[in-house]
Amino acid sequence: MSLYNISPAYNSVVQALFILPEKVRVLMGMYPELMEREDELMELLSLRYTERGFIEVYGDGLGHQLVNLYRRLFTILADANKRSLLLKLAGFSEEEFRKYDPLRAWIEVSLEFLAKVRKDALRLLDIIIAKLSGKKPDEYVGWDEIKTAATDIKDFDALRSILRRFFLLPYSSEYAVYRRDCPLLLDAYSDLRAKLSELLR
Repeated sequence: MSLYNISPAYNSVVQALFILPEKVRVLMGMYPELMEREDELMELLSLRYTERGFIEVYGDGLGHQLVNLYRRLFTILADANKRSLLLKLAGFSEEEFRKYDPLRAWIEVSLEFLAKVRKDALRLLDIIIAKLSGKKPDEYVGWDEIKTAATDIKDFDALRSILRRFFLLPYSSEYAVYRRDCPLLLDAYSDLRAKLSELLR
């Protein structure tokens, strides 16, 4: 429950960390109150500027630890077998867990945000979901095949990177994407797949 309350869906500091690296001007627009405390946050969370005008997490400081905590938790929740074990240990059914699921909350926030600012990222995600549907968790589709299906989408690599940063597609291979890399393909998130379709109308 406490991990849910400070998850990136509800905590602006953790949310900002989760989507780094990002341009300073983008962060100013998204988190004006946070950026007023920029100097303190930079020091406390071990953040730094890149030569290209981005802010990123570096080292092994608090910012790095918070991001890793949630990325690790989300990785467990996105794995059908580990998710089942975790819910069993916690004594939750999938339906009971729904209102406490930090990954569900984050996916909802991410879909709504990207629908406003980078809708093409969601269009790419929709294509990837269509290609991976019906496959087993360890089966994959090559990026070349996805790129061929997404010929009308510009900035393919940048959009792919955005989906990864937002944990909508936390892929590990540069050559292919596995079904297990797409949390939205979990049965528990079928309603969020429907939401994605609605956002793309």
